[in-house]
Amino acid sequence: MDVQTKLRPRAKRAGVYLAVLVFITLFIPTPYTIQSPGPTFDTLEQVEFDGEAHDMVEIDGAPTYPTEGRLDLTTISVSGPPTSSSLMLEVLYHAVQPYPAITPAQLIYPPDTTGDEVRSQNAEAMADSQSWAVAAALEHLDIDYQQRLFALDFTEESPAAGILEPDDEILSVNGTEITGHAQLVNTIQEAQGQPVELRVRRDDDEQTFTIPVTQGEDGTYQIGVYLDSEFEFPLDVDIHLQDVGGPSAGLIFSLALIDRMTQESVTEGEHIAGTGTIDPDGTVGPIGGIQQKVIAAASEGATIFLAPERNCQEITYVPANITVYSVDTLDTALEILDAPTGERNYATCS
Repeated sequence: MDVQTKLRPRAKRAGVYLAVLVFITLFIPTPYTIQSPGPTFDTLEQVEFDGEAHDMVEIDGAPTYPTEGRLDLTTISVSGPPTSSSLMLEVLYHAVQPYPAITPAQLIYPPDTTGDEVRSQNAEAMADSQSWAVAAALEHLDIDYQQRLFALDFTEESPAAGILEPDDEILSVNGTEITGHAQLVNTIQEAQGQPVELRVRRDDDEQTFTIPVTQGEDGTYQIGVYLDSEFEFPLDVDIHLQDVGGPSAGLIFSLALIDRMTQESVTEGEHIAGTGTIDPDGTVGPIGGIQQKVIAAASEGATIFLAPERNCQEITYVPANITVYSVDTLDTALEILDAPTGERNYATCS
């Protein structure tokens, strides 16, 4: 009896220590980034900005028309380094959810990346996506605009390296004036692998260079130049959306612009949601967090979700109340939405 009596207090103390240790462990920061469904935003609604009501997508310099239905851009909520912290308790909670997205931060961000750098990159990507969305919408509506292209950097084996310089503005190729990225690519393809004559503006002087052309693995002809661009539009577009970054709203912004600038309704009164980057030629590109965005859209009542074709395989769960369509271009998205309900015979992600 005496031995048992002496052991019990020690056992109790050990249990208390273990409980305290477990409790502390749950609140230790982890190196994991957690993605979860974020808020959705109706791009056709009015929002309060600087104390006044504005269309979220505001257009000045072109006729606009009333809209109906909803056209939601979707987001994800992200916690974890380098922008914030993720606690062990949060990691364990999300790990038992049906479709968790938990990733070591080192696999997403380069070493020593700071939270300020990530936020700055996301803000810049959002600004670029808005410009590209305007360009894609105007391209679809056959409204002229100007896109100025500049050499930014060169690929590892670029035939243009050492001939062109960063910040050279590309004016023409083989005598064809270049007003956009797609036109530049098409003009180079038309040369069928022959060297091309590029006229550029460098330090206010115009110069012409002969640039060799190589063929990529996909069969396209290239000059190995990474490009930057500036747009000159015949109208002003302001998008009143705060605290959302990244390029993934491009497709929805383009659809919202087309909806406002045409008498026909894009949504036809339905609740639409989606995501995807957009190029000026209307190409829809992949994004991150697609599964969480589908769940977010469904929870808000959307019945149609437009997903980039290259993200389809990542979607393993589709809620019963929503149909997820595979979209490769802006035109495909518009065709899907224009088709009568029940007659949308397009590829889905399910």
